[in-house]
Amino acid sequence: MFEASCPDGLCPGWSIVLKGEAPSEANEFEINFLCDVDDRIAFHFNPRFTESGIVCNSFMANHWGQEETCSNFPFGAEEPFQIEIYSDSENFHVNIDETKIMQFKHRVEDLKTITKVQVVNDVNISSLEITKKHFY
Repeated sequence: MFEASCPDGLCPGWSIVLKGEAPSEANEFEINFLCDVDDRIAFHFNPRFTESGIVCNSFMANHWGQEETCSNFPFGAEEPFQIEIYSDSENFHVNIDETKIMQFKHRVEDLKTITKVQVVNDVNISSLEITKKHFY
């Protein structure tokens, strides 16, 4: 498991760029944007190799919300990828290898409480960068 924190808040305006690849026997991996105040997950990004799909959700008030799925699945086992997730005041935006594949509307009202990003399960991370995005 990998975890990075940004005490001032990751949203809006920050970008996470994860470079890595899934091992040959990968089932799934997750990128979670976590809140500092409790066990809320503001954004759960979950590519599932067994289903060739991506499931996104949030976990608030001790339960999962409405699942959103994306059938665009650009991942292959042992193929390097780059995922960029950035947030503006309305949505999380997900780009994979420079192509936008989806967006996920914010469900957490106070975006400043989103202070951690976590990567778990079947993924080999080569780098993870957190940078401030400048919108022109």
